[in-house]
Amino acid sequence: MARYLIAATALPGHVLPMLAIAQHLVGLGHEVRVHTASRFRAQAEATGAGFTPFDASIDFDHHELDRRFPQRQRLPSAHAQMCFGLKHFFADAMAAQRAGLEAILRDFAADAIVVDTMFCGTFPLLLGPREQRPAVAAIGISALPLSSCDTAFFGTALPPSSTPEGRVRNRAMNANLRQAMFGEVQRYFDALLTCAGLPALPEFFIDAMVKLPDVYLQLTSESFEYPRSDLPASVRFVGPLLAPASRDFVEPDWWHELDDGRAVVLVTQGTLANQNPAQLIGPTLQALAGAGDIQVIATTGGPQPEALNMALPANARVLPFLPYDRLLPKVHAMVTNGGYGSVNHALSLGVPLVVAGATEEKPEIAARVAWSGAGINLSSGQPTARQIGDAVRRLLKEPAYRQRAGALRDDFARHHALTEISAALEALRETAAPGCLAIA
Repeated sequence: MARYLIAATALPGHVLPMLAIAQHLVGLGHEVRVHTASRFRAQAEATGAGFTPFDASIDFDHHELDRRFPQRQRLPSAHAQMCFGLKHFFADAMAAQRAGLEAILRDFAADAIVVDTMFCGTFPLLLGPREQRPAVAAIGISALPLSSCDTAFFGTALPPSSTPEGRVRNRAMNANLRQAMFGEVQRYFDALLTCAGLPALPEFFIDAMVKLPDVYLQLTSESFEYPRSDLPASVRFVGPLLAPASRDFVEPDWWHELDDGRAVVLVTQGTLANQNPAQLIGPTLQALAGAGDIQVIATTGGPQPEALNMALPANARVLPFLPYDRLLPKVHAMVTNGGYGSVNHALSLGVPLVVAGATEEKPEIAARVAWSGAGINLSSGQPTARQIGDAVRRLLKEPAYRQRAGALRDDFARHHALTEISAALEALRETAAPGCLAIA
């Protein structure tokens, strides 16, 4: 059996997929150690894995980000805030993450280190001699950000184009926007690395996250990602990593109503951007209120916000959580801000989508939904009730959206992410160079 060190950026959308992988590997008989923030200790240990928390300098709850970095909120634009986060949440963590990995590896001879896309603590290892480190596998937990001659710059949410004219656009855009939008971030990463006695990154820092690891395993099917003629062989599509089957779910007494002939519309803002229900949940409830042929289920991802403590429409229910494996098979359309896991889970069951995302990489996920034909991109993080209502009714009335979602469902079904991930890690183990299993 093998030993795997799993390290994850301390955000739920990054940690939870990695814990699912940890649980699967433990179930196969492998020895697994998880390295992330201490707030995830109980969840990590519940997988059967060992746990080592981050160093105190980076060991904090993601809910504390604004308190720890108050200057971020004072920055004038969302882009400035993003660059601040890239520098001070991700890049600044490199040294402590690297030290944590190396300390673990001294007494835990890992066959491979498995990280999420944004865990940068492996950069120093990947920039050093190959024989002095274990294999490194990265898990693509969101839309593939890799630059290509066939795609526009990641973050612009523009559709791909592989025509001669499109490739000219793509090359110029990628070269210009890397410098104009993220040149300062690139220099920041490189300065930290050179100060540590390491070479600068060989390419754009986002591309390095994908191309430097020995293998990059993208959590979706090829049919839900822009085609790239220059895709590295190390990038592989393993299918969506779905939430585990619910075991203790007790159907509420109204559950049978989901089969009463009305269309079921689910609206969710995920587990992170859910503090302000006026962004998506409120307008959806307003848009579909009084629709006798539709019932709305809203999940808040946590306690019900005060703004929703009001008289709800008769055709709506608001709950903190419902297991997707039980609810989504009954859903006819989903309104979401574009979380990658939720989107992939809906498509795995052929559910068409209305997507309204404006933060992080959500506009890119929304753009892929529209490109695939499986839904509608509202191109806004705070759409109006009318926009949402019109989009939902289009999904319900026009069969093309459900047909495209069904085609993606069928393609997703060819994959089993956990099986393919474990097979890829086993292949890495078999090709590992002798003597590279631990840091001396």
